[in-house]
Amino acid sequence: MLLIALFLHAWMHVKNLSSVPESLVTVLVGMMLGLVLTISPVAGQKGTLDADLVQLTFTIVLSMAALPIIIFESGWSLRVRDFVSQFGYIMFFAILGTVASVVVVAQLLLWTSGHHSVDNQRLAIAFASLISSVDPVSTLATFGHLNVDPLLYILVFGESQINDAVAITLFRSVNEHGVGSIAMLAAGMLKVFFGSVFVGVSLAVLAILVFRFGHTGASPAHAVLMIFVSCFFTFALGELLEFSGIIAVLFNSIIMGSYSAVHLSSESMALASFLLKQMSSLADTLIFLFSGVMGIFAVTTGGRGLKLGLFLSGFCLVARVLAILPIGLLSNFIKRLVGRRLPKENEHMISWKHLVMMWHSGLRGGISLVLVTELGPWVEPVVKVEMLNATFVMVVLYLLLFGSSTGLMLKCLGLPMGDDVDPSATLYTEADRQGWPWRIMVAMRERIMLPVLVGSEIAWERTESYADGVVAETLREARSIEIAMDSGAAESPPPSRRHDASTHNVLLDLFGTADPAHLHCYGDVVGDLRHRRSLVQGGASSGVGDSSLSDGSGHTPSET
Repeated sequence: MLLIALFLHAWMHVKNLSSVPESLVTVLVGMMLGLVLTISPVAGQKGTLDADLVQLTFTIVLSMAALPIIIFESGWSLRVRDFVSQFGYIMFFAILGTVASVVVVAQLLLWTSGHHSVDNQRLAIAFASLISSVDPVSTLATFGHLNVDPLLYILVFGESQINDAVAITLFRSVNEHGVGSIAMLAAGMLKVFFGSVFVGVSLAVLAILVFRFGHTGASPAHAVLMIFVSCFFTFALGELLEFSGIIAVLFNSIIMGSYSAVHLSSESMALASFLLKQMSSLADTLIFLFSGVMGIFAVTTGGRGLKLGLFLSGFCLVARVLAILPIGLLSNFIKRLVGRRLPKENEHMISWKHLVMMWHSGLRGGISLVLVTELGPWVEPVVKVEMLNATFVMVVLYLLLFGSSTGLMLKCLGLPMGDDVDPSATLYTEADRQGWPWRIMVAMRERIMLPVLVGSEIAWERTESYADGVVAETLREARSIEIAMDSGAAESPPPSRRHDASTHNVLLDLFGTADPAHLHCYGDVVGDLRHRRSLVQGGASSGVGDSSLSDGSGHTPSET
């Protein structure tokens, strides 16, 4: 089913079907898988799905395999300058907005408790907390393809990352310790948040020091694998210490993405970015695939949770409006004050169009589904199943309504995108005067990070000697040979160029072969086509020659 989903994604790209989100297609494929499991005895008796097996598999795959790499890649690829320039406003939306959303949704759940099983304050706040974690994966993918306004992108992206941290810490505090007093709840949240940040940053610093003093850049393949595996170790350690693995991974990836480049070659960084992005995409696909399976599980439980899911979908829309609108007004008021000292800030006001798109981007996804499976034994199993099914209903409904209409909404609002936006544009440049968040970060870099993680200078001669150019040179050589064979200038690929020992070893470590472009396989196919073409042309010319000897009656002169 995973292969089918990937094939459909590729076909949609070829046909340019951007109006249908890939995640929704993956959910439908997952529902097909759920049907197969239902009619087979693999996941329980025929006609049913074993609840414990489904939830256990779903939790393991999402928590230990999918979420760490997704969160790590988002922090690794973060545009730090844009993020820091809007950091204060992002924190407003992520913290104040999440708290406001939780309060509104929880109250609405209690008011309508006669129609579902969420009938006490602790359960309502826990459910509102986990469902307030936004996951605009398909929206951000559309933003990237359409090249939207960088202010809109960084606000949606930044809010979703910090919002996850706030929602997770709030949920786990309520889930493990109850509601209690507001002071105790806030203390628990701060403990989890800052403890997770400390774990993530500490492990990132340790990894960079290994790169620096261990000369890991000399082995690009191992450096890339260390970066990849580090996200899973960071997540596991954060969870083991009873903090948030997701928050730890996020801050770990931001530090590693900022300081790894000075100890590794540019090609090593590019390969790491490629690996992280593709594994993150695969993990996203897995999450929505399992979401489809959960949909069939919801059906086999008699549709329990459908009404709650519909209620919840409406409540979250109302809560998001009540959270985003006043915070947007507050942010613009502060921007005007800041603009008196930093005129550049006046160019980045949050318009009502930005606020509408932020409201529209409030999709839910894997984190909410993972958190609902973590509800403790204080929740009755039947109620837990209802909440799980309701979460799935909301995830799919939002994907259908909002994930598939992102491009249309952008066009209707008239927000700049495509050729109207310079892909390399940033909100602030080095020539602009900077605000206090950027100045604080620069001071930390100069006084702490650079002396510890980099040293007095960057050893450029060392990084350049770490087989820089191997991948680029291999691609250039492969392209030139392909052109020569296609044009007929070469009958077959020339013998492989002899590399020195270090370059040869780098190629083997990275690709498992000294011919990563598989030029000889390509050459064999080209040669076979040429041979077949020559046979066809030879047969045709032979036929033409025979016909020229005919007298038109179908007989050759010798026969007559």
